[in-house]
Amino acid sequence: MVQTQVAFESTKKQQEALTLRNISPKWARRLGERQELPVPMSITLLRRYFELKRASRCVVGEAHRYSASYMYDCRECDEMGWRFMLYFTVHSFSKLEEYKQRLVNKWNKEHARSTRGQDRLW
Repeated sequence: MVQTQVAFESTKKQQEALTLRNISPKWARRLGERQELPVPMSITLLRRYFELKRASRCVVGEAHRYSASYMYDCRECDEMGWRFMLYFTVHSFSKLEEYKQRLVNKWNKEHARSTRGQDRLW
């Protein structure tokens, strides 16, 4: 009976794990799996850079419901927001992938519980 309960809880957690598409859908599309970033110094790159620079509009800000409050509430999220901007600007695909995974892991571990059941803005 105990083993069944443990297996059920483990399966339930795996099913509930969110992805970047769930957490930050707009940026998930922009930072897609194909590793295609805008051409350096293009208008698109500059627009996205300035969005990433604004705490409420960046990858982490979208996850926090387009709020910049995470800058004061969660130091690690604040750091990730700045890292996304840096690695996007220098076209570091490997670091972007690393930080996408870090955000997803952190979100599922610490923030998902506080936002489950709430309507998202999108």
